Amino acid sequence: MHQRIRTMTQRSSDAVRYCTNMLEAKELYGDLLEDMQRSTERIMADFEGGFSFQDDDEVLSSLKPRTRADLFLFYKESLVNISRHSNATHFDAKLIAHRDEICLTVSDDGSGLAEAQTNEVPSSLARRAKLLGASVTAHQPESGGTCINLKMKTRRWGFRK
Repeated sequence: MHQRIRTMTQRSSDAVRYCTNMLEAKELYGDLLEDMQRSTERIMADFEGGFSFQDDDEVLSSLKPRTRADLFLFYKESLVNISRHSNATHFDAKLIAHRDEICLTVSDDGSGLAEAQTNEVPSSLARRAKLLGASVTAHQPESGGTCINLKMKTRRWGFRK
């Protein structure tokens, strides 16, 4: 019994140490733009469209590692939703990083949100936006498809997020 407890304790300790090291690593999503571009190429290989960036990439590199990771995971979740559920042929993703705000827009020409969920943000994206302390909206353009907009303040009380 004692050996079993010791083994479980060691495994838990190793897992916590690994997670802590990953969160504190300076290179974790260190080049957020490169990671986003790579994910775009992999997930959206069968779609027309692309990822673009505007403004100041230093804003992104000055974000805390956890914030960069959460922003990346929000973006990746958006792409996965398009690839699995939208029946789209084209997508567009744009990241704009201003000194005080980051805006991410991901849109597609697919079937749009379900009738009952028109303009309602998918729950997985709403949860990720909440982790970022960001606002997120979804709407269906007149041309069809879905457009997801994420807006995140980069400064709160004068400190970087």
